[in-house]
Amino acid sequence: MKLAQLIAETGEQEAVIQVLCHLLGADRTTVFLLRDIGDETVKQVKKYIDKYKKGTPLAYLLGYTYFYNRKFLVNKNVLVPRFDTEVLIELAEKKIIADSVMDNLSRPYKILDLCCGSGIIAISLGYLTEWLNKKNPQDQYVITATDISEGALSVAQANAEMHNVDLRLVRSDLFTNLVGQFDLIVCNPPYVPTYEIGLEDKRVLKEPQIALNGGIDGLYYYRRILATARDYLRPDGLLMFEVGYDQAEAVQAIAESNGFEHVKVYKDLANHDRVVTMEL
Repeated sequence: MKLAQLIAETGEQEAVIQVLCHLLGADRTTVFLLRDIGDETVKQVKKYIDKYKKGTPLAYLLGYTYFYNRKFLVNKNVLVPRFDTEVLIELAEKKIIADSVMDNLSRPYKILDLCCGSGIIAISLGYLTEWLNKKNPQDQYVITATDISEGALSVAQANAEMHNVDLRLVRSDLFTNLVGQFDLIVCNPPYVPTYEIGLEDKRVLKEPQIALNGGIDGLYYYRRILATARDYLRPDGLLMFEVGYDQAEAVQAIAESNGFEHVKVYKDLANHDRVVTMEL
């Protein structure tokens, strides 16, 4: 069967291409250049697509996805990474680089990824700190990643091992099991209002609700985190959140009511407010 025919029969182009890459161990260019797809492969592709159409995220069916040009393992215990989170990572990287340039680090530089899920943020930052450490071996970085879900931490551990990134993984309900202060706290908390979950894409209902549900207005975890975060942030540190497209103003108000200053809002590529940063 020709690729165009398979796409026409299933009504799914991108999903078919990704499944073929997975089944054949091939890249996208190779898949596009296929002259013919064997009958057995066609059957397998259709099984994947059938489950996908019935609501299972494709990343769960494949067991992995790509984020920030890197492969990450995922399963039903973690959210499927969204491109929106890249903005958070890019800003965190800028902060780390600036601190490494401005400061002669006389102590370990401590980074916290709160609500880490599959570990994509912590691991992405781990690549940067490893590179910085090679340039300046005297500078040391410690990355802690926490989540309340044991299942999520298992996925984060597997991803850390796959990427050979050293993480300190802690099971914790936000700051409950943490001690000390951090130079940088990054957090992509559950922020979808309860009533909005699954409205735009029913596949979201297959993802862990604990990682999505931000309460009636989506702000529950921002309130909880900001009520105690100042005890865990160094005086010259930075706290940054990913937020929903219409939540930046509310998160800024919560931050300021808890004594945070220099609150800034950054937009994503779609020109939506996406990251809020703050200092003490």
